Amino acid sequence: MPIRDDYILRMLDQVGDAIARVLTGRSPGAEQMAEQELASAYQELTGSGRALVARLSSEQLLAILGAPAGFNRERGYVLARLLEADATLIERGAAAGANAEDDGAGASAAASARLKALDLYLEATRAGLDEEDLGERIAGLRDALAELHLPEASHWRIFDYVVGKGHYAAAEDLLFESLGRFGGDRAVAERGRAFYRALDALPDADLTAGALPRPEVVEGRAAFEAALERSPRAETR
Repeated sequence: MPIRDDYILRMLDQVGDAIARVLTGRSPGAEQMAEQELASAYQELTGSGRALVARLSSEQLLAILGAPAGFNRERGYVLARLLEADATLIERGAAAGANAEDDGAGASAAASARLKALDLYLEATRAGLDEEDLGERIAGLRDALAELHLPEASHWRIFDYVVGKGHYAAAEDLLFESLGRFGGDRAVAERGRAFYRALDALPDADLTAGALPRPEVVEGRAAFEAALERSPRAETR
């Protein structure tokens, strides 16, 4: 369901003003004012300053917001919006620097902020948040981070999200990607087998709509099991 909490909606208004300054402000002091507003919003949402949030990992931020069982999806969504705006500010600051070292550090910090935003959006979606722009924001962040090898936890969040959207062929691609990146350990094996069991229970029409008709499910399962056997990290079942 979409956001209904009045406090969170007020926070979104504040964040929206700051983001507008980040994206369009060219007047003297506009970006400095935006940074101040973002810093204030970080403090309200997490109880931590902007600099500390930058040092925290996705998993630490998710824990602050109560993940997994009691995740505050509304606060997670707003924090993700903040992180997206922060990434833009970081890049602009780096671009204004005088050397390539600034550009490199800025790109790394911006990518880190976008990864955290992606994880927060994915967790908010898993927790049932249904804001209209969530799908577009997730897609945009995935595109922005496409050249990076995402952490394993982020990879599986994307996998679960894609499965939930009914994009079964794309989910299978992610599953096989996990074999190449993480090996055939117990976690990969269990997730893969659960995925194919879930597909077995679906109507043919749903599988076809997800670009993975039933004969391809059978072929995919066989290929997955064969790949598990070849993997140096495969475990005895």
